[in-house]
Amino acid sequence: MEYIYYAKSKPLETIKEHTDQLLQNLRILKNKYGTKIIKVSNISEKRFWQLMEIICTYHDTGKVFSGFQNAIRRNVKIELLRTPFDNEEIKHEQISPMFVPWKKYDMTHEERKLVYQVIYYHHERNNVVHIDRELLKEIIEKDIKPNIDKIERQLEIEIPELKTFYLGLVEGQARIVEGDELYKDYCLMKGLLHRLDHCSSAKVKVEDETEENISDYVEKFIENKGYKPNELQLFSKNNQDKNLMIIGSTGIGKTEGALLWSKNDKTFFTLPLRISINAIYERIIENIDYKHVGLLHSTAIDYLEEKAENQNYTKEKIEEDEIAKVEQSRNLYEKITSCTIDQIFPFVFKYRGYEKIYATLSYSKVIIDEIQAYSPQIVAVILKGLQMINNLGGKFMIMTATLPRIYKEKLEDMGIKFEYQEFIKNTKRHKIKMLDKNINEDVSEIYEKSKSKKVLIIVNTINKAIEIYDNLKSIGADNVNVLHSRFTQKDRNKKELKIKEFSKQQDETGIWITTQIVEASLDIDFDLLFTEMSTLDSLFQRLGRCFRSREYDGKEPNIKIYKKEASGIGYIYDKEIYEKSIELLEEHNEEILEEQTKIELVDKLYSKEMLQDTAFYKDFKESFLILENIVDYDTTKKDAQKILRNIENIEVIPKNIYDENIDLFKQYELEGDVEEKAKIKRKINELFISINKSNRCKFNNQIIECPYIKNKYIMDMKYDKEIGLLLRIDEDYEIHTREL
Repeated sequence: MEYIYYAKSKPLETIKEHTDQLLQNLRILKNKYGTKIIKVSNISEKRFWQLMEIICTYHDTGKVFSGFQNAIRRNVKIELLRTPFDNEEIKHEQISPMFVPWKKYDMTHEERKLVYQVIYYHHERNNVVHIDRELLKEIIEKDIKPNIDKIERQLEIEIPELKTFYLGLVEGQARIVEGDELYKDYCLMKGLLHRLDHCSSAKVKVEDETEENISDYVEKFIENKGYKPNELQLFSKNNQDKNLMIIGSTGIGKTEGALLWSKNDKTFFTLPLRISINAIYERIIENIDYKHVGLLHSTAIDYLEEKAENQNYTKEKIEEDEIAKVEQSRNLYEKITSCTIDQIFPFVFKYRGYEKIYATLSYSKVIIDEIQAYSPQIVAVILKGLQMINNLGGKFMIMTATLPRIYKEKLEDMGIKFEYQEFIKNTKRHKIKMLDKNINEDVSEIYEKSKSKKVLIIVNTINKAIEIYDNLKSIGADNVNVLHSRFTQKDRNKKELKIKEFSKQQDETGIWITTQIVEASLDIDFDLLFTEMSTLDSLFQRLGRCFRSREYDGKEPNIKIYKKEASGIGYIYDKEIYEKSIELLEEHNEEILEEQTKIELVDKLYSKEMLQDTAFYKDFKESFLILENIVDYDTTKKDAQKILRNIENIEVIPKNIYDENIDLFKQYELEGDVEEKAKIKRKINELFISINKSNRCKFNNQIIECPYIKNKYIMDMKYDKEIGLLLRIDEDYEIHTREL
């Protein structure tokens, strides 16, 4: 009886079945975006797609090797083949290129090099050694040639005379890297193969084939609200084929403008914070009523499950719908993807397999919202990424309320063409008062104001937020809430929903104390803002959460800014930039701060003249030097994401939460089914909090390793659902440090 050639064990699938799935996805990709994909290719459109079909057809032929087949058969408990070869001796992708019938397709030397390398490197493995040619010859003679008829019949392919010469076109100095004339086509072909392979393995279509145009939905949304597209939105719509940089006042409709620019193209909408990403996702689906949108960040599935629970979906529907949505988003299927930059911009570091994202962005549009919210090092990564995207044919749009001048000038220096435009509303929304006192000194006034107003307090650090919360509670304030990043994910999701609901209710009064997590694109509107001083770009984002789209005609300031003993200066905010910010803003104290003034102040603050000799500007320039000297394939995607997040964090669970959920951890340890174990892991992840790694040394006696999950920790510090995790020794809280 003839044995079958398998490609995968979970689920069990033949090489032919997997290849057919790839070819079907290739047709979807070609039909949907074919012309856009090849616009920077040096190969004709017809030939490009013919070569891609060859690559897909032959990428897994090396799996006919008996060593690989036995690995599959061992997993599914099928009788093993009699063979002297083991699958560890050689990898299937290292064998596959030799099956390509290059003479049949009249392939040039350059085309063979492209096709061979795309196939040879479609699995980027760590520490893979070059093939022993003598071993390969032995495999050809003893393992492949005796079965050629069967291979051709089962895989429905034509196999040429098998030789080892192809290795000279793939290994060592032959590898295609940036600067090679084949580089662009290599990135496109290899990246598309990664996409096609991963989507086909996950049983996900490579692209959403919808013809529904997001810009049509946006125009209908604007019309239903009784408006017409404003100047910013019309400019975006009329320049859909160009790179754009737009400065627009808070509340002017930049999001709608960006989506009009998106038109019907594949789009990635990025924001600095997960809370903002979630808000944009909701806004597109619920307000604009466009459903072809995905969510891509590290806790997306937790957020979607929480949202579904709040909508009273059944447990089965939650698991089915949300897991499918996240799986599609991970495979870049959606028409629009709302995501954090660490999900797509690691490609700049050219990690092993980076071409998957890079090739996708070549026919996509990328929206960068609130670029000023990132550190100078991360902005360097973003700008370098935009340069690379532009070189491969993709488009970008930067939109923000305030823009550091050095970022615009850097893009110009890089030779990138873009349209720049400012759209400023003359709405008078913010009358400021700068105070040389600590914000704690005014808690009594804040409490009194909260009895008739919606009051927002924004401070620079979490400890400061908790301190103010305690002070307000001590003087009898009852309707007071706090939101920051040191809550469990489950509690934080509830808090985020609660603050948005509070903002919407006209008759509600009370206080919310927050940190920077509400600064970027969170659609909330409060009556009064009491804030610690920060750098101007951050400060003006905070102002956008107060009188968001209303005129302010009061005599008293609706914004109070506290300079004395502001927290976080020197480690959250650059001290030099902070001090220059105070100097610039003092000239406008006790004035209505107009939108044009805000833009001009940030522009001046972040000019080369003002920043010269600052650590901020030094970091920005040095980051570019590093990025210009990246060594291809020298890192992994995980390492690249860690660099991009720019934070060394650890995951901790408060001990009281751990004790309450100990049965869940034991269930996780005992569960044998992979899918069920993953579901339990997601529930466990909701209970953890990300804190800076430095706290591990600072509170060493209160932190021990979690016995059930690697690289996670139990922290014996105070936690409750109102204040979050308290990172200080609280005399009123009994600390228990013992072995678990």
